[in-house]
Amino acid sequence: METYSASHSVNAERALLQGRSFVATFVKVGAGRLLGRSAMLFAGLYRNHGGILKTKAEISDDPEVDWLRKTFGYFPSLDDPSWTEGLWFNLQLDDQLQELQGRLVIDVRLTQSYVRLADRLDAPVSAIHAESAFDAAPPNWRKMRPSAGMLRALPSSWASRLREWRGIYMIIDESDGARYVGSAYGEDVNLLGRWQQHVAGDAGVTVQLAQRDPVNFRFSILERVSPDMLADDVIRIERTWMDRLDTIRYGLNT
Repeated sequence: METYSASHSVNAERALLQGRSFVATFVKVGAGRLLGRSAMLFAGLYRNHGGILKTKAEISDDPEVDWLRKTFGYFPSLDDPSWTEGLWFNLQLDDQLQELQGRLVIDVRLTQSYVRLADRLDAPVSAIHAESAFDAAPPNWRKMRPSAGMLRALPSSWASRLREWRGIYMIIDESDGARYVGSAYGEDVNLLGRWQQHVAGDAGVTVQLAQRDPVNFRFSILERVSPDMLADDVIRIERTWMDRLDTIRYGLNT
């Protein structure tokens, strides 16, 4: 979030350079009750430590920028050959209001500009949840579909659950819909570990899967199995899913 918030539009830059000490960040979480409004979830209060001028090369070389570009397509200005430098702001998460992170929801009027000055903001509080959405329990495993980018920043509750689970899973390459069926089983191999290996490109992949950019991968669980199920039994179940989804003839399995 700090890296994403480091670059702003001209109007936002002007506001940040005029002595605004803090930036409150919100995430859109759904349509509002009235047309043209939306619910916004409070993500944190960030202290503004000012901005400095950075070259395109300096910004491009930042690994966090590279990850955001590959995962979400942010910082399109870096693809503009005429753009050579820009203001880069140092916004750091502050301890103030941390108890409201992921809990406070406000109702905001939607506009073309995302620059909202607090002293002019008409945003009534619509809810303060008992539990932070950022710490919420993971969804049912049948609805869990993390992307490669999400695996790097999973909520701790999601990560803990995936480390407990073994099973048959599917990877979809969202660039063209190609599918791969795999499995994670045994005492030492869990679903999270196996998926992270796929994203790193260093374990358990076919030649076809290894030739693809893992940034496009999305993961889902087809069937869960017991950690003490015999390897041969898991492999047989995995094979039935390959047959049903036809991932050898039309997918990325071999």
